[in-house]
Amino acid sequence: MKRISPMRSRSADAPALLELKTSLHETQTALDHAYTAFDYTSDPELTEACIFEIRSLQARMNYLLRQIKELEVCAATAVSAAAVRVGGRQV
Repeated sequence: MKRISPMRSRSADAPALLELKTSLHETQTALDHAYTAFDYTSDPELTEACIFEIRSLQARMNYLLRQIKELEVCAATAVSAAAVRVGGRQV
C-alpha cells in the first residue's frame, strides 16, 4: 500500500479517502480470514503464525484508521476555511 499524504489539494481528498476506506475494508476481510484460520488451527507453529498475522493486520487497521481521520480533519478544516472566506473577504 502506498502512503497517502493528508496534505493533498481539496480535489484529491475524495479519491484518497476512498482508497483508504477500500484498503480498510480489504484489511478487515483479511483479519476475519486470519481469525477463522486461527480458530481451525491445531498445530502450535501454525497457531503462532496466525497470531503474528492477526497482530500485523491489527496494526495495519490502526494505521489506516489514523490516516482516514487525518484526511477527514484536513478536509473539514479546508471546508470551514473556505466557508469563512467568500470572494476573498471574510464573512
